[in-house]
Amino acid sequence: MINTLESALAAQDAEAVQDAVYELGRQRTAENLIDDEVAFQVLTILRRPGMWDSPLAGHVMNFFEFEAPRLSQRAKDRCTSFLREWGSKFTDVHSVQVVGELYHGEYLRPTPPKPPRKKPRQSKRDDA
Repeated sequence: MINTLESALAAQDAEAVQDAVYELGRQRTAENLIDDEVAFQVLTILRRPGMWDSPLAGHVMNFFEFEAPRLSQRAKDRCTSFLREWGSKFTDVHSVQVVGELYHGEYLRPTPPKPPRKKPRQSKRDDA
């Protein structure tokens, strides 16, 4: 699917980029998560200097918004680091908006651990 995204970017086809991003999100592990390597490959694409002023970069970054619940904390941390280092390089209006939403929003925040479930108490009843 990364090849499909690459082809859509080369063709400068926004709709095809969006479709490729959706398809990337459908590729999940047995735990229903996005493979970290897929997220890292998307970041590698975004790191290219040609993406900084591209109107397609925002569509590519939408991957992290759409798939945030299915990203590992490792992938979220890598994306946050990427945005901290490279986010200010993006100049397209849509891209700038998505950078802001990702960096300041809840998408990439750590998910708090859930408290352990307690077993329900069994009531003691005298049937006498």
